[in-house]
Amino acid sequence: MTTQVLDEPGTVVLDANGYGLITFQPESFRTWNVTSINVRTDQGPAETPVPQCTVYLGVVDPGAIKAQTYMGNRSTAQGSIIVQPSTQLLVEWTNGIPGSTATVSLYGQMSMR
Repeated sequence: MTTQVLDEPGTVVLDANGYGLITFQPESFRTWNVTSINVRTDQGPAETPVPQCTVYLGVVDPGAIKAQTYMGNRSTAQGSIIVQPSTQLLVEWTNGIPGSTATVSLYGQMSMR
């Protein structure tokens, strides 16, 4: 098994309700060990409302939360989330400014079989 650096970006424009969702899924025969998740929006740091951001493994459900922040316009989560090729990692913004662009960057290691 070989290991490579995981550096996976994603963006979404928040809808009229200030909501956005980005879905990640490893390719077949790859497993991700996500050790850092950086989230932000392009709104100013003092602009309100301040978006919240939640990271889920598998489904958008309170029982599947892996990380969350009430400062979804500039925040970092660290730890270890193992994402198998059959599982999705979902990053959700709520309560943001409609039309804002939300960005996430996943960092860690990617194993290939």
